[in-house]
Amino acid sequence: MHKISQLHKYILFITLLLMSFSAKLSAQNKADSLTDEIKAEMFRKLKHFSFGFYVDAYYNGTLNSAGDTSNVVPFASNCPVQNQIRLNIAALEIGYSAERVRGKLTIQFGDAPNLLATPESQFIKNLRQANFGWRLTKKIWLDFGYFLNPIGIESSWPVLNYLSTASVGGYYEPGSVLGVKLTWNASDKFWGGIMVGNPYSLAYGKNTHMAGLTFVFYKPIPQLTLNYNNFFGNQALTNAEVNNNILYNNLIIQYNPIEQLFFTGQLDFAAQTNSQMPPDTTKAATMFSGMVEAKYIFIGKYAVAASYEFFNDYDGFLSKRYYYNHKLRGLMTQGFTVGFEYKPIKIGYIRLEYRHLFAADGNNIFLSNTSDQLQSLIFTTGVRF
Repeated sequence: MHKISQLHKYILFITLLLMSFSAKLSAQNKADSLTDEIKAEMFRKLKHFSFGFYVDAYYNGTLNSAGDTSNVVPFASNCPVQNQIRLNIAALEIGYSAERVRGKLTIQFGDAPNLLATPESQFIKNLRQANFGWRLTKKIWLDFGYFLNPIGIESSWPVLNYLSTASVGGYYEPGSVLGVKLTWNASDKFWGGIMVGNPYSLAYGKNTHMAGLTFVFYKPIPQLTLNYNNFFGNQALTNAEVNNNILYNNLIIQYNPIEQLFFTGQLDFAAQTNSQMPPDTTKAATMFSGMVEAKYIFIGKYAVAASYEFFNDYDGFLSKRYYYNHKLRGLMTQGFTVGFEYKPIKIGYIRLEYRHLFAADGNNIFLSNTSDQLQSLIFTTGVRF
């Protein structure tokens, strides 16, 4: 009887011990479950983020430059320093995209940001864009912050261009805007919007006058895109006695007839009040510029591209004024570029280009005011992922 009682005690003790272990294991499993939930929540949030990195290096060799005492290439939106191996861009990109909110932040360093920042805008030179937005309806977004200007197909980032360098007209196009943007995605064939804010650009500098922009895209067929953009506002300084109201128009046509072939045409027309040269400075001045370019990809990793460009700012309200055959007028140039590209990997490129710019006869604006022509061999290489 005593042995049976003793056995019951052992059984009871073991049972209690197992129950204790079971409780601990249960608690541990619960803790693991919470940790997994936290991890799942973190991954759920991270899936809305995108991260990118871009680096581009270059060598801009100016031909017949014996008389040139400057190391900066005139009217260069990128690759601005000649006869040196340099860093064009080093950038970090962060994006966020969810159902009701989105955002973009791009920080950049290198020669291109330093070149395109005016002295009064130096604080913002390393900020390519920084904005966020709310989805108001299924097709309408309202964004706030620092935006890339929709005007112009060319970029200071070579990776975004058919050819690494940009045209003289692209150099003088309006720059980024600090303000608010309303976008309407009407359909897959039509979208557009408006922007209001302060422009930060090479041509206009920074002032306290507000500027407005509109942008419209139309894609009648998958191979063709039509894009119209404009920029309008008072470009005079705050304390100026007269207003310089500008309307800058930009039309872009892109055509991709087959998978390997791309065509782009662009035409810019601008008019600004109280900007003509004497004797009647109260009249409006005008500017025309444009370019056509093509790119063909062959054997998958190789491509050739070519472009023709022109720029004519007769009264010099965007560019400064020069003497053409002893007559004062604004900048007038034309030129062409041809290039070859090799992509060893999908995210990287190696390019070699030849560029030839011409100014009007007798207008020595290149090579430290010793020549009316500029010839360059430009090598660029970069990766973006």
